[in-house]
Amino acid sequence: MLPGRRTADGALFVTQGPPPAGTPLVGGIAVSPAGVIYASQSVVPVFSPLDLFASGEQGAWYDPSDLSTMFQDRAGTTPVTADGQTVGKILDKSGRGNHAVALSDAARPLYKTSGGLHWMQFDGVDDSLSTAAINFTSTDKMSVFGGVRKNSAFDSILVELGPTTLSTAGSFYVGSDLFASTTWDATLRGSSSTPGAYVTGYTTPVTSILSVLFDIAQTTIDDEIKWRIDGVAKIATTSGATSGTGNFSNNALNIAMRESGILAFNCRIYSMIVLGRLATTQEITDTETWVNTKTGAY
Repeated sequence: MLPGRRTADGALFVTQGPPPAGTPLVGGIAVSPAGVIYASQSVVPVFSPLDLFASGEQGAWYDPSDLSTMFQDRAGTTPVTADGQTVGKILDKSGRGNHAVALSDAARPLYKTSGGLHWMQFDGVDDSLSTAAINFTSTDKMSVFGGVRKNSAFDSILVELGPTTLSTAGSFYVGSDLFASTTWDATLRGSSSTPGAYVTGYTTPVTSILSVLFDIAQTTIDDEIKWRIDGVAKIATTSGATSGTGNFSNNALNIAMRESGILAFNCRIYSMIVLGRLATTQEITDTETWVNTKTGAY
């Protein structure tokens, strides 16, 4: 009997050798009276972003393709069931309870679907979602993944931790840059400074799979902010000084607009994952592949 790893629902196959004599084998799987599971062949797990949070990591995962997580009203009482309805609240699927809510009825994005894809449509005027404060103070590392269509070249926030990265220690943002309209941009702030890193060549409108790895502990900007777009590592143009020291903050995640009500983003969000640690190489590949199935960027 060959040991497997785990099934999509997280059940484990252990390396115990053949099952006890007389244990029925059904579909290549046997369960002993003691509850030990055996498989007759290796089992390759089906990746889910929930795997990223298996060790209790802080963060959030938003999946507009799962209608059971979205509500038309901000109180979360009226489910989203059809194209064109408002999204007042979307539930966090990470297990951490970091649900995102529109600040007002006018700020609600729309749920849209076409061609088997699903997304939240933000108008670039006042549409935005925010969480309650999320305590990231135990980590100086962060991984951000998103499936996004940028409809406007204006300086815009896709996701930001804290009121603003320019003045809030332990914050970051990922978004679009006005000063170079074909760019995706990211900034980070540790204890003392706010370095930026942007990647050019993405003319609006453009759909991209974005992966940004932040590490305050590093001593060069290239190592503090690492960019991947559409599954490929990118060499970013950097600015400023390194971010300083310290961990991330206990602040809200703001989606599609800064907390102060500026830098609203005209965009589609097909998926968003914020993880309070650095994802491994395999996790990055798996996550980007999963996000692309929801986005269709490449």
